[in-house]
Amino acid sequence: MKICFLYESVFTLGGVQRCITSISNYLVRNGYDVSIICTNTRVQENRKTYDLDERVKVIFTKKPHIFRKIINRSLNKIRIINYKTGILKNNIKILDYIYYFYFGKYVQNIVNNEKFDVLIGCGVEHTKLASMIKGKNIKKIGWQHHNYEVYYENGKSFYNEDASVKEMFKNLDEYIVLTKYDKEKLKERKGLNSITIYNPIGFKQEEKSNLENKKFLALGRLNKIKGFDILIDNFEKFNRVNKEWTLDIVGDGPEKENLEEQIKKFNLEDYIRIIPRQNNVKELYKEASIYCMSSRSEGWGLVTLEAMESGLPVIAYDMPCVREIFVNNDGIIIPYGNNDKYVEAMLDLAENKIKREQIAEKSIERAKDFSEEKIGKEWEELLKMLVNKNR
Repeated sequence: MKICFLYESVFTLGGVQRCITSISNYLVRNGYDVSIICTNTRVQENRKTYDLDERVKVIFTKKPHIFRKIINRSLNKIRIINYKTGILKNNIKILDYIYYFYFGKYVQNIVNNEKFDVLIGCGVEHTKLASMIKGKNIKKIGWQHHNYEVYYENGKSFYNEDASVKEMFKNLDEYIVLTKYDKEKLKERKGLNSITIYNPIGFKQEEKSNLENKKFLALGRLNKIKGFDILIDNFEKFNRVNKEWTLDIVGDGPEKENLEEQIKKFNLEDYIRIIPRQNNVKELYKEASIYCMSSRSEGWGLVTLEAMESGLPVIAYDMPCVREIFVNNDGIIIPYGNNDKYVEAMLDLAENKIKREQIAEKSIERAKDFSEEKIGKEWEELLKMLVNKNR
């Protein structure tokens, strides 16, 4: 069976890239012919980014001609206008042209040459693009990588693109969401069907944290949505009471300068470090004792699962994906916006190693439900069902 994932690149940093790599590796180990089409021609191939298996074929689209780039800038402006006004929400021809114009013919040519059995569009634009690709007997899957609200209501994804979304679902053979919550919301508010497949943990942590080091840990891109500014505020309150613990924030991104200024304002330079993104994240988890998730919004929260796999108790704000991950007191959920409660949880865990150990034990057990092997088998079942459906 020939499987192809379609995305901008798996050689940049992010949860989507990790998940595509993980599922690709699983499938190729189990005898599938796996390819990844990358539409971002500026990023060079680097399989070490997330340890992509050498057997996975990587295909880059052609670099679009300069005139396509110029036209595409205008199309993006039209899309922004539609997002704000909804003026084109039912004009399917223009909406489809916006999606298809830039990379459409290049992807179509690759699909024609390779004759894939299944094409999987990952994320917003590439799911829409996959739905528009033609091919005899090819099965097409859309793979949503954020929550319902970001895709259809509060974000800039499919908001005010109603006609285009309906056609997309008509042309797809299956649509994957990350949580049961998203599946219910899609059905309830849009009348659209989907299936839930959780994202897998990308690695196995053999040596767990001993929970001895007085260190909080947080990982992710340094942008507003990850809420590291909230975490620094919370840690400052924690630090007024307990000056034995430190906080490592690991990542790169546009908010780095602002976060550093915030740390200076609170005179916490001796307690909080902002560390550039590391290749060996296993060591970071192993050296910490509590993981802090402070995101304003998450589609899934892969770092939360990595922390659990590494034997860390996790504190997280309440959101649908967190509620589906923590099911048996295997993590601490704080009502969103209740920062005082979050600080209380930090103090409680910091001062109680037995409680850290109790939660960590449950976390390790829960993490098994998201192993690459378990989630990979769910993907296998779906692929076999689709390909064999009309035979």
